[in-house]
Amino acid sequence: MWILFALNVVVAVPAPPAVDASKLLLSAPASIVEFDTGKLKGDLTRLTWAQDARQVYLQTVERDRAGNVKTMHHYVLTLDGKPPKGVDAEPPWSAAYWSWKSTQTAPGLPTLKIDVEQQQKRVSGTSIPMGGDLARGGVDAGGSAGGAATGFGTGDAVSAALQSQMVNVFTLKLKGEVVGEFVNAPAMPGLTFGWAPAGSGLIAFSNPSGRLVIMDYEGRTQEVVASKAALLPAWSDDGRRLAYLEKTGKNKAALRIIDVARPE
Repeated sequence: MWILFALNVVVAVPAPPAVDASKLLLSAPASIVEFDTGKLKGDLTRLTWAQDARQVYLQTVERDRAGNVKTMHHYVLTLDGKPPKGVDAEPPWSAAYWSWKSTQTAPGLPTLKIDVEQQQKRVSGTSIPMGGDLARGGVDAGGSAGGAATGFGTGDAVSAALQSQMVNVFTLKLKGEVVGEFVNAPAMPGLTFGWAPAGSGLIAFSNPSGRLVIMDYEGRTQEVVASKAALLPAWSDDGRRLAYLEKTGKNKAALRIIDVARPE
């Protein structure tokens, strides 16, 4: 009986999703609200949808010099263009959402899994890895975060050599695509990618150019050409909307939303 049951379980494994990312119908990104990130006290770390899709939760964290979290800040944004509103704690629905949005394997599809690679590289101080400010990591010899070297002479080989450094790089890959890269910082799940709801086999991620890309179970992709400097992509629970943050200035970011539909 146990053998028969095991065989039945194997036979009952669902077929891969038939969603073709390249054929999804995407609206132009709609700008909901632009806000001053400096007033939010910290780095942007979470963006999640409420179940009724009427609001999103935004989390920021303040870190010490070693990169450890000191303080978390919590905000809620409605979709009426009002700036983020501070709240006392992360809503329960947000924690539940984040648990599947940022996991290493696709919700409901354990065979679809993000690979994590770690290696050391020698890079120039002016190299800018993908994934937004948090993904840049480290402090260069000139004292500035994110690998943008300062304090050196310009235009000669000595300067270039001084700016060159060995760094630890964590690269997240799915079906050959880089869905996240973190330099001198631990990989942060969900910062550069977001899974769609269970069983869809879809993922949205920020590519090395900062544009938003949607990929399906088979590895087919569609780039959101109008996007740039994308961070924290997040699907609504019904998979019909895709929210993300876009860096629009030194201390400015915008919440943008894309409507997603499947062709008939």
